[in-house]
Parts: sequence; C-alpha cells; structure tokens
Amino acid sequence: MIDHIVAFALLVGPGPRQASASCVAALDSMVAVLRRDYPGFRDGVVGHEAAFAALIDSVRAVARTSDDYTVCIGQGLKRVTHFFRDGHLQVWQGAAPTEPVAGPSPGPTSIPADDPDRPSLRFVDDSTAVLRLPDFTETYKPLIDSLIATNLVALTAKPFLIVDVRGNGGGYTGSYRRVSDLLYTNPIHFDGVDVWASEANVAFYRSFLTVSEISEDDKALFRTLIPRMESHLGQFVEESPDTVERRDTIYPMPRRVAVLVDHHCASTCEDFVFEARQSRKVTVLGSENTNGVYDYGNVRSLWLPGWRRMRVPTSRGRGERIDLVGFAPAVRIPASEPDAVEFARRYLRGRAAGR
Repeated sequence: MIDHIVAFALLVGPGPRQASASCVAALDSMVAVLRRDYPGFRDGVVGHEAAFAALIDSVRAVARTSDDYTVCIGQGLKRVTHFFRDGHLQVWQGAAPTEPVAGPSPGPTSIPADDPDRPSLRFVDDSTAVLRLPDFTETYKPLIDSLIATNLVALTAKPFLIVDVRGNGGGYTGSYRRVSDLLYTNPIHFDGVDVWASEANVAFYRSFLTVSEISEDDKALFRTLIPRMESHLGQFVEESPDTVERRDTIYPMPRRVAVLVDHHCASTCEDFVFEARQSRKVTVLGSENTNGVYDYGNVRSLWLPGWRRMRVPTSRGRGERIDLVGFAPAVRIPASEPDAVEFARRYLRGRAAGR
C-alpha cells in the first residue's frame, strides 16, 4: 500500500540569484507561485476574485513603502497567505545560504541522543507501554522503525499502549507505518490525493527519488506520477485513488490503545490520527482538537526575492475537510488534569475493567 500522503518540505538546489531584493518583487513572485503551483489557489479565489484583487493591491501598496522584513512580511506577504486559510501555506524571512542546499536530509546518525524530538518508549507498569513520537520528519523514520522492531516482543506482550503525538507538527507518513501495524484491527479507508501538475511541482516530486528515507513504494508511485504530471500541466492529476487497505496481521496485543493529541498535532500527525481512529482498539484522547492543517499537503519549500522563503502545498486530499477545525478527540481530557499520560493509563485500565 502506498502511503496516503507525503507531507514534508524539501528544499532542492541553491537559493536563487537575487536580482532584486525588493518587497514588490517578492510579492510578484509569490503571486506567480500561487497561480502556477498551488492546488488551493482556485479553491480560495473562485467566487472571491474581487476580494483577492483588492488584497493584492493593498499588499502592493505596503510593499512599496519598505523592504524591511517586519513590514514586508508581517504587514504584507502574510496577509496573502492568510487569505487562503491554509496552515501549510507560509512565508517568512530566510537568510542567504552559505552553500547550496540540495539532496536528502541528514541521516539518523546525525540526530543527537538528547534531541527532544527523538522517539522514545517506556513501560510505566507491567501492562502499559508509552510510545512518544514528537516528530514524523523523514529523518526520524529509521529511529522509529528501529524502536518498534527492537521492542516488538515487549510491545505485543502488553495489553495497553499509549501513543503520545502531542506537539507533533508532521513530517512523512512513512515514518509511522510500523506503529500503525500495531494498531490495525480492520480495513482502513484512505481518501485519495490529487496533485496539481506544474513544472516546479514535477521537479519537486522528482527530487524525492534521491531521498533515502522515502520508501521504495513511494518512489515507485512518483516514477509513474511524474510522466502523468508532465503530460497534464495546469491540471489536477491523481496521485492515489480512494482505497481500502487490508493488512495480513492483527496483533492480539496491545488490546487497547490510547492516542494522545493536542492542538499542535498537525499535517502528517493528523494523517496518523485519521488512520488510527479507524481501529477498533484505538481511542483518541486530548484536551483540544488537532491543529487542522491537513487538506493540502506534499509541501514544497522555495526562495522568494530578498532571501524570503515560502512553503506551498502541491497536493489536495479528498474527503473530509478539516483545515482550521482539526480532529476532535473521542475523549476529552479535562483542562485541570495535570498528567495526560496518567489520565490515559487510568482510562485504558478502566475500559478493560468495564468502567
């Protein structure tokens, strides 16, 4: 089964030659990227053309007054991204690169042992394991895979599992595949994904073919996707259809799983929640909804004039729209609860006892 969506940013190639550092040039470049490459452009603008045109005129007036980033970005360019109400669409002030940035991300050996975003596993009592997954970025995939493989016997001998994804801002869906195997109980529905075909987006997908952390299944998908994008520029192209996935193995244990979320769980973290909550053994717990940065994905990072930076999605998911809404937890953790993990542990044991 090909992963539902790859939702992480990859910057390919050196920064651009800075022919102009003006804010007006950055605005023009941003609008061109949105029109040409952003799958949400038509969704956001159709029916609101006059409002969008008025916004661009207003931002252009600001851009003419100053190239200072606090004015240009804070009072100008960010107003354009906010128009689309898409958390994946971002602009900020970068810095001139000292050397070309290209190719795959650093491998797991470069991740220090004290990195707070490293995955971790602990056993809080004789029946409960707590798996902490703060980040699904592709560089953490080997660490997550190794953690599950090394502890698979212990994990499948405990009746309760808590998967804590609070604060997880997303990454690569392949990073959590081994975790989702532990949660699987019944066929999983995946909404299809469509990619907006443009020359820049084609180059972006081609760049994945050299990234070692990307699964071979995903690379095979991109090899078939790229020619279809090239022959349908300026259109949506199906990346993956609506599917129902059936897996070969259902682990008897863990019998019950709590997935802990918060408002910082976004993007690929929400993909994980979408998948996990379909399992009969899983309950999603949290004091608030997830972030609601989900509908548009496969995020590309690029340079704008003035060493400004922009992130723009390249694909659009089908199905339920949750941007700015998020997934609601099935069980609300009271705001007064001092320890969400302990709350989840009590919940799981209470469910097992029939309480």
